[in-house]
Amino acid sequence: MQGVRSSTESTTESSARTRTRSAVLLGAMATLRERPAASLGEIAAGGGISRSTLHRYYPDRRQLLAAIEELVEAEYEAAVEAAHVDDGTGLEAFARLVDELFRRLDVLAWWLRQDAEDDEELDSRIGALIARGQADGSIAAGLSGAWVEGLVWAGLWAANDLVVAGVHSLRDVRSMCRQSLVRALTA
Repeated sequence: MQGVRSSTESTTESSARTRTRSAVLLGAMATLRERPAASLGEIAAGGGISRSTLHRYYPDRRQLLAAIEELVEAEYEAAVEAAHVDDGTGLEAFARLVDELFRRLDVLAWWLRQDAEDDEELDSRIGALIARGQADGSIAAGLSGAWVEGLVWAGLWAANDLVVAGVHSLRDVRSMCRQSLVRALTA
């Protein structure tokens, strides 16, 4: 029957559309990190797509930026989930969290832009992780969750900045960032 799609065709189309949407968002993020005031035409060109393709997915800048924020938030949530922050000592969980955040640095770097809105809200899971580490003796007493969370983002910002500037490789900064952050918390 014409016009009727099998579930396989529908899934394939949906999967392809999801991949295209992700590629559009990643291209837009790269362009906007370099040129925050870029027009939609410049964003499309920077991502290697036509303006009509960009408009098909995101008709205006507001919708595009909202979709980018959703993608970044989803990656952050995936990092926290993958880190199993409720398992092991607080310091072990913290080290896994740093590793997972770093694996997603290409996307999470969106939150490290100079023009990014500052979200003052502490992730309660990180606060609980720090409190657990202090209780089990693996994380130094006296470090607040807000301080540690700020330290993590400062470390990720420095790592991203050094890679973008070509000062260090991603592999090197991953090791230095993890080592520095874990040592800063060690009791």
